[in-house]
Amino acid sequence: MKNILLVGSGSDIASSLILDSSFSFITLTSSESDFNILDPSTFPEIDNIDGMVYFPGSINLKPFSNLKITHFEDDYNINVLGLINILKFYQKSFNENSSIVLISSIAANYGMPFHSSISMCKAAIEGLTRSLAAEWAPKIRVNCIAPSLVETKLSGRLINSDLKRETISKKHPLNRFGKTDDISNAISFLLSEKSNWITAQTINIDGGLSKIR
Repeated sequence: MKNILLVGSGSDIASSLILDSSFSFITLTSSESDFNILDPSTFPEIDNIDGMVYFPGSINLKPFSNLKITHFEDDYNINVLGLINILKFYQKSFNENSSIVLISSIAANYGMPFHSSISMCKAAIEGLTRSLAAEWAPKIRVNCIAPSLVETKLSGRLINSDLKRETISKKHPLNRFGKTDDISNAISFLLSEKSNWITAQTINIDGGLSKIR
């Protein structure tokens, strides 16, 4: 059974992924002990890792004029620098044929108002995905998924009324927003041997929003 490191395991999507009994999960979350993605001295030593998923992220949707430099810094720290800290710390712990799955957003490549900070961060993650996939092949596969809006605690304020839910659903060709298992099922596939010829990819999971008009 593969040992999968979940960073940010308190997320709703992580909770859905943990239900997959084909993996053994090692969980790290800021709610446990002193773990802090920006402080590698708080990272526990872990060996024999077959895969990793990095969940920490943010949804900071504001007009560009209302975003302060500290907003950009905070989002970048959570989404990108924390990820880099994790990858650097655990790089030597990954086994042969390991799989890393990162989380982007369709906002990285699909222009949306009020997404300047998050789109910047997620675009950085997609670039890192491709670069590390090239650098770490053939030992480690690195892929990324780019969801549209998924119903979670983090996104709850965006769909907290019937009108908002209907409006957002209608923007998607499949006429709904995402569910946590839409994302966790894709992650499970990328972690598994079924995807062992897939690397350096960013896969949109968005109900067709980014491709169909």
